[in-house]
Amino acid sequence: MLTMRDIIMGFFVALAAFINGWTGISILPLYIVPMAQEVSRIAVSSATTTPTAATFDSEVSPPKIRSSESKKQTRKEATPTLPLPSLIAPIAPLPPLPAPVGNHASATALNATASSSPAPAPVAPPKPVLPPLDLDAIFSSVVKIECPSEDRKGKYVGSGFVLSDSQTSGISIVTVAHLLMVSGTDSCTVIFPKDRAPSRYFTGAIREDRALIRKRHDEEGIDIAIITLPPLAEYPEAKEVFPDAYPAVPYPICTDPDMIGDVLYHFGYPSNFLNQSYLSKSDGKAVAYADIKGIETVLSQDQTSSYKSPIFSYVTDTFNLHPYMASQVATFYGDSGGLAFNATKQCILGPQRGGTIGGGAGENISIFPLLGWPPTRPLLP
Repeated sequence: MLTMRDIIMGFFVALAAFINGWTGISILPLYIVPMAQEVSRIAVSSATTTPTAATFDSEVSPPKIRSSESKKQTRKEATPTLPLPSLIAPIAPLPPLPAPVGNHASATALNATASSSPAPAPVAPPKPVLPPLDLDAIFSSVVKIECPSEDRKGKYVGSGFVLSDSQTSGISIVTVAHLLMVSGTDSCTVIFPKDRAPSRYFTGAIREDRALIRKRHDEEGIDIAIITLPPLAEYPEAKEVFPDAYPAVPYPICTDPDMIGDVLYHFGYPSNFLNQSYLSKSDGKAVAYADIKGIETVLSQDQTSSYKSPIFSYVTDTFNLHPYMASQVATFYGDSGGLAFNATKQCILGPQRGGTIGGGAGENISIFPLLGWPPTRPLLP
């Protein structure tokens, strides 16, 4: 016998079947997601956002955001920053590289051809034990450089590092030619860091005629130039900040060509920090040398101008120093002129050139000139 409850349930089942067949809408029970699960989902989603600048600075995790870098900041810089011409277009990508060829491999090959019996495996000489790296001294010696444009309505911004300090002739700051050759005047602002933030302003003089710097860059592919500051005895403002001596990188220039595979450090003021207001340190690895095959005219990315750039040929020879080195590291606008340093051998490589080949994890390659390459040595103090 049907009860009243059975009759009522049968009515609603029939009604649901009728609606489902007429409208195509399935009547399903609602499922309310617990708040705890929703919070967890949001947390997982936020963890997959684009990496911050700390990805490229092993010393900062996460980087401190200074008051001048607050998201609420509305004040704009009085002088707009202009892009440097050598960074507007990408450099041609690296081709597949041969295995490194160096002294040990060549010696083994010569022994194998000179004798029919197998040559014994070469014994590598013991590596010298180096003292701990003085990172504080390096940080204090890497400067931010601002050069005015021709019309004085903008500025070009890069980096540099103090190579030497002389009590009689002042200091020499190494940077890239493509920064100084576009300056509208023969002087640029040199800003020393305090706690890795640019804060101590001085006026430096471009050592050579800017036309000569451009000629050497455009015709020979040499991207190195010098800014000088006078001796402390002649510069009271600087002596007040540095009573005894200007900061300078306390390491020699690299002259050993066997550097493929060495750990490199890259210092500069990159554009991925607001107003380029932080001295970054990025870890790299020497993967190749680069020779200059020629010079080409490159059209800027916005198709409004052109500039000269070296045509590179990549090698892994370790018998001789070459004009450029390729490092597996990401660099940015503003890094140009900053210090490329060999951490394995504790020596100065040269000024960074800024800009990166590639775009994925482990695929970023930056190219920079070497101060130890013999033709560049006459440019140095």
